[in-house]
Amino acid sequence: MTASTSMRWLRRASVIPAAALASLALVACGSSSDDGDSDASKGFALNLDDCEDPDAVTKKITDDIVVGYSAALSGPVAGPVELALAGYNARLKRTNDEGGINGVQIKVEYKDDAFAPDKAKANATEFLQKDKVDLITTFGAGQIAAFVDDQNAACVPMLYPSSSDNRFTDMEAYPWTLQFLPSSQLETKFLVDYITSNVDDAKVGIAENATASGKAMSDAFKDSAKDAGIKPVAAIEDTDPNAAATTLKESGANVVYHAGVVGSCGVFDTARARANFTPELVVKASNCVNAPEYIAAGKAADGVVIAKYLKDPADPDLASDAGVKTYLADLKGAADPNNAVTVSGWMQADLLVNTLQQAADSDLGLTRESIMLAARDQDYASAMLLDGISWKSSAERSGGVSGFAPVAWSTAEQRFVSAGDVLSVD
Repeated sequence: MTASTSMRWLRRASVIPAAALASLALVACGSSSDDGDSDASKGFALNLDDCEDPDAVTKKITDDIVVGYSAALSGPVAGPVELALAGYNARLKRTNDEGGINGVQIKVEYKDDAFAPDKAKANATEFLQKDKVDLITTFGAGQIAAFVDDQNAACVPMLYPSSSDNRFTDMEAYPWTLQFLPSSQLETKFLVDYITSNVDDAKVGIAENATASGKAMSDAFKDSAKDAGIKPVAAIEDTDPNAAATTLKESGANVVYHAGVVGSCGVFDTARARANFTPELVVKASNCVNAPEYIAAGKAADGVVIAKYLKDPADPDLASDAGVKTYLADLKGAADPNNAVTVSGWMQADLLVNTLQQAADSDLGLTRESIMLAARDQDYASAMLLDGISWKSSAERSGGVSGFAPVAWSTAEQRFVSAGDVLSVD
């Protein structure tokens, strides 16, 4: 995929064929709008007087819904981003092939930022000022931070970027921004509870990635640990994984929390093995789900625990699951449909489709305002979320999944296996 690639899927007539109605019904069943009126968004309100162009915010979208996506199409995380976009594009393609959102197609325009925040800001400036996109999104907390103020001033919804930075959950400061990844506060509280339930006298060491995403997760974990009465014995960046593993070993840590990002997760486990460091428990951020990293790490990664919320399409117990079947049909021909990163990208697009449909069916019709209001009013049990988990947002809740299940990496099976039941964090 090249920079500034514009993907437009084949159009069909606005009359949706009967075969498509079933899948649209599946989307509708997950919507939070039981009474069919989502405009009030359960108390959430937008002040359009603060917008640079209020008329543009309320203008009906009748041509294409244009999404500007600044992504690392090159650089250190290009591989995982490619997986995520495979899922994202496949899910949107199905909706467009079925007639779009009440006849309106979803068009995604990509610009490469090479995972550099300054390039993401330049891309966003083009999207907002030149391309006049309807929505914008990106990959990474540093990228969000680079242009979130400009995006909110323009009142262009930033929907479901791959980030969980607590800074951007402030709905008063960032009313037009809603992240996709689980709240770092809720996720790290879940992991701290798991630690205290499974390890007596836990001495926790932290390895944090030097990116904004890694630091945000590390800070959230420290807060959750403090609330549980745990003081980490050491914290170090994972830039040099060998040095990080050695430092944590020498600290006496018997539990490690790795605030990693894709590409750094398995490398740190390999470094632990090299340092002969085998703590009782290793837990990681939920974005450390890229199976090839753990396969490459071999036995060193065995038993690593993460908080899971998405179904595993490779799980034999889910072979007959309706949601998994739908997902695999969407990803037919994809390079790695079983990768959790691919599933995550599909889920982002699935949530976006649900949001757009909810906005289009509201009294306001399909506008930037109605899209943001719908995004703040979700209780959506996506087909690829674990049973018992939904994606929720409201005037009181910025957004995220309602629960997690602990899973542990199995070197023997080369996949994550259950390490406990789904627990609500809502």
